[in-house]
Amino acid sequence: MRVVALDIEHVTAGYAGHEVLRGMTMQVQQGEFVVLIGPNGCGKSTLLKTASGLLRPSAGCVRLFGRDVSGLKPGERARLLGVVPQKVESPMAYTVAEIVMNGRTGASMPWQGLKDEDYVIMERAMIYTNVLSLADRYFTELSGGEQQRVILAMVLAQEPQMIMLDESISHLDINHRYEVLRILRRMNREHGLTVVLVSHDLTLSSEIADRMILMHEGVVRASGLAHEVLCADILSRVYDCELLVQHDALTGTVNVSGVLDGTGPGGQVSRSVHVVAGGGTGIELYRRLGVYGFRVTTGVLNRMDSDAEAARALGIEAVLDLPFSAISTEAAAAASRLACQADVVVLAPVPFGSGNLVNLDILRSALQCGKEVWIADGVAERDYTEGKAAAAVAAELVVAGARLWSSAHELLLELRKSEK
Repeated sequence: MRVVALDIEHVTAGYAGHEVLRGMTMQVQQGEFVVLIGPNGCGKSTLLKTASGLLRPSAGCVRLFGRDVSGLKPGERARLLGVVPQKVESPMAYTVAEIVMNGRTGASMPWQGLKDEDYVIMERAMIYTNVLSLADRYFTELSGGEQQRVILAMVLAQEPQMIMLDESISHLDINHRYEVLRILRRMNREHGLTVVLVSHDLTLSSEIADRMILMHEGVVRASGLAHEVLCADILSRVYDCELLVQHDALTGTVNVSGVLDGTGPGGQVSRSVHVVAGGGTGIELYRRLGVYGFRVTTGVLNRMDSDAEAARALGIEAVLDLPFSAISTEAAAAASRLACQADVVVLAPVPFGSGNLVNLDILRSALQCGKEVWIADGVAERDYTEGKAAAAVAAELVVAGARLWSSAHELLLELRKSEK
């Protein structure tokens, strides 16, 4: 029966009242080589801090080899788990040998001095990581990649049962990156070392992982073999961008790449989009549409609105009106003209009150002009007019041919499909 090396059970954790992990549950079996993936901010680093006892969860339980992390003494924890962080700074002028020595002193009894065996373990760790020649150099003099290899040597010198690496190989050149991975895989296969590696290199991860865990918004979204987790539809939703996934039948690896060119044939912009927004709801649409090469117009916006400021900064033609007032007839007419000149009209997830309800007339005009119209789903939840007038009008527009969108990524995919 395999031992559970790491057991995360319904854990909620974060910083200063901000939840990062939200009822997270996952397990890592002893002897597994697991790669943890996910977009920035999804909770990978927070998970490692919680697993190592550096961050106490507000709910749930974390166990290392069956023992509650919160009840472990530092020396006990060091013998069970070693962590290689993204970046380490030494506040004092320690040599490489002294840094690696910390790995032994942290894992040994505090009242015992280092023995000959300890120095053999330290030397072996430095040889493994190719830093023995740097033993007398000061840590602060080393490059970022060299420092990461030294920290890895320090953690290996602990001789823990499990090691967790927080994007620690991303700073290494390709030669040392593969060297470190070969070391970890060898120790995993020959000595049963449990490894959890946080990585943004999805293709490389597919080569080395026994299992991949995909995190998103503080929970596990997918877990399994590389070909089960690295699926274009799953990854595109989680990373919120268009990704291509190719399976190499010869090597068994999975190659993941993004779509670089967002413009039309020959690199020319071929379509224009008018965005109806307000209150900051249009900024992300402006950015994404511009990145993918669409011509963008917007309005009606109040002059002091954050969307108006963003449009000005991005050079987007906008119809503006007086702040803190209802949209005027003249501004609505100007925005309707822009909408009818565009190929597509998109309604951002803007809240509705009596003052901006006329924005929906812009969409109606666009439909009458034969334009493609997209409405951000959930208008009823954003409708602050009496009698839910905005929701009723939006429903009528959908019946008339408007379509609903729920994420910017999915919207962009649909717009690019219709562009082709």
